[in-house]
Amino acid sequence: MPTAFPRNERVLEIQGVPLGYAVYGRPGGIPAFYFHGLPGSRREGALLHAACCDAGVRVIAPERPGYGLSAPAPGARLDAWPERIAALADALGIGRFHLIAVSGGAPYALACASRLSDRVIGTAICCGLGDLTRPGLAAAMQFNARLALWLVRRGPAWLHWSYGPLVTQVVRRTPRLAVAIQGWIDGPADRAVLRRPAVRELFADSLGEAFRQGPEGAVADLATAIRPWPFTLDGIRNLQLWHGLADRVVPPLHSDWLAQAAPAARLTRVPGEGHFSLPIRHVHEVVRALLQA
Repeated sequence: MPTAFPRNERVLEIQGVPLGYAVYGRPGGIPAFYFHGLPGSRREGALLHAACCDAGVRVIAPERPGYGLSAPAPGARLDAWPERIAALADALGIGRFHLIAVSGGAPYALACASRLSDRVIGTAICCGLGDLTRPGLAAAMQFNARLALWLVRRGPAWLHWSYGPLVTQVVRRTPRLAVAIQGWIDGPADRAVLRRPAVRELFADSLGEAFRQGPEGAVADLATAIRPWPFTLDGIRNLQLWHGLADRVVPPLHSDWLAQAAPAARLTRVPGEGHFSLPIRHVHEVVRALLQA
């Protein structure tokens, strides 16, 4: 993984609301939108840069409301995201495109794959978050995730004023420490990749951008995550799911549920890989498989 990345970053007014995004990969290549994790930012898309340069793919990494350069959109719902992506694609002169998502970006990619089926060619999701209103999915997650979900169920303001400030201060003042703590919690596979200087710097930079405006983006994401998904998966074409069997952040149970809900999906379970190690170590495979499908 290279130690420096291009910084092609812009803000566009989409439906009257500023949306930040970055572009990676090969200029003029096959278009693919990348949806970052929870929390995350446009700079997370740098993970895909080398693989997409090799594969001839141009990656557009938009930020959800409240993250990085994207303005908050109070009350925004999951089914509003496909409209924003369609409008962004139109503004960039893109007709049809692929989707790539990790972790908490999965529900947003699946919403687009369902609602924009005439424009989405294929979708690849790594360690994707399932519908947390389904039995067992939230309960299988780590304590810190369950605590955040419990707080947001009491009302987003509870999370914003209790949990949010602590996380924001740690991330904004010492982003490298936040990444190190994440690796320690997540286990050996993730700890190993997050110790790499280039990977550590990338995630520290992305986390800092994620909390540029405070906890607004993460709180909005969590508030969305506790609502039932307003779409189904059974009609989604060319859906590829990847999950590390050592993932402690989003347990493999989530991709098992996604595969059952989308019978046409192809699920690849990867032994020994964690939440971060899987997309980092297997990014070339994911991109190649998406294009081949």
